[in-house]
Amino acid sequence: MTSKTVAQLLADLEVTRSHSRPKVSNDNPYSEAWFKTLKYAPTFPDRFGSLTDAQQFMASFVDGYNHHHATPASASKTPPTSTTVTPRRSTPNAKQP
Repeated sequence: MTSKTVAQLLADLEVTRSHSRPKVSNDNPYSEAWFKTLKYAPTFPDRFGSLTDAQQFMASFVDGYNHHHATPASASKTPPTSTTVTPRRSTPNAKQP
């Protein structure tokens, strides 16, 4: 008796082949997008010399990305300036809802 390949088994069970990702709890597109951004950054090294080197790189990268990185989608604003909200002043005679 010989075993079937996985593809043959799935075909026999009438399971359609799909390369899409299942919607499971550990499927997080945001963390995967962040990892890709980090991995393909020009400053990302091939190897880290030590854990301390990796921690220092990550601290620097995250700070730079969160406070100095501008994207075309945000009209070249960095995240702190694009999310700054100016509070409205309340007037003494304003009606409360």
